[in-house]
Amino acid sequence: MERKPTLLQLRREYNYDKKHPISSSDLARAANLPLSVTYAVEIGGFVQRATAIKVLQAFSRLVGSNLHLSDIKVYTERAY
Repeated sequence: MERKPTLLQLRREYNYDKKHPISSSDLARAANLPLSVTYAVEIGGFVQRATAIKVLQAFSRLVGSNLHLSDIKVYTERAY
């Protein structure tokens, strides 16, 4: 079974040797969401799918990459 990293782990890896690291607050501002909601996505919590996508898109813009929900550990509601 593949273990996916949380967004928090990816952000910490990205920040490891950066002069201007990205904080959870930076990510919340970029996603235009409350810090508590953004942090829930970062730790792999249960969130609405649209919220997780919004946070991941903001992170991707900040770091200059193209990540997808399938790349991280996060629990989202399923559309029925």
